[in-house]
Amino acid sequence: MLRVFRRKKNKGSTLVEMLVCFALLGIFMSAAAVVISNVTNIFFDVKGQTNGRQVADVLFSKICGEIEGAKVSLDNRFTQPVIYQDPSDAKAGNRSGFKMDLYDRTDTHIQMYAEDGALKIRYFEINPPKEGASEEYIKNHKDEEIWTFDEAVYMGYKIKTLRFVPANQSISGAVSDNAALEEAAYGKKEVSENDYPGNVVGVYLTLESPQYGSYFAYKYVKMYNLNDKDADEFVIPILTTTDYDK
Repeated sequence: MLRVFRRKKNKGSTLVEMLVCFALLGIFMSAAAVVISNVTNIFFDVKGQTNGRQVADVLFSKICGEIEGAKVSLDNRFTQPVIYQDPSDAKAGNRSGFKMDLYDRTDTHIQMYAEDGALKIRYFEINPPKEGASEEYIKNHKDEEIWTFDEAVYMGYKIKTLRFVPANQSISGAVSDNAALEEAAYGKKEVSENDYPGNVVGVYLTLESPQYGSYFAYKYVKMYNLNDKDADEFVIPILTTTDYDK
């Protein structure tokens, strides 16, 4: 009996098939990389906006709280809120300032400004020592203090600019170093002095992060200790002097 042996054919991949396979794999990997990159960019953009909003809300809560309680009195002290600006800003016609000086709801003299990327609030000395002062006077004495938030509050952001603007003044071009925010806030439309009473202050804030980029925010805050009737004729002075302690 004859047996016929048939050789089985070995079916392997040809070089062409392997090249096609690698080409398709490369295309899929490239597409996946683009999708992952886009998703990552969206994630960091959303995270940056969220963190920026949280930081801005914390800063505005403190700043606006102080401005809301600002007092204006007619005693022998200069207690009217004042906005200070650099001489270079005044020369450029910029009607905003980088520092605000006021007496808060506790009748404490303070100044608010940004320095080294952080919000600083300077609380001036209360009841300076003087000859013949009463025990009560001495008891209520407090040294000058510079207050600031802990670094963790900023979540990697730093304050690039902090600007104060009297809202009852014409403020087109008031924040020359933050044109993007000004355009977003006003739509290139000049705000007339009749749009707001004199007891309203505009606060502009620009945050900067090496990871997330810039975040812009602004708020309008009312000084409630100045009534609306008086506010119609009230004007916050913008001083260009460099003597910020007075």
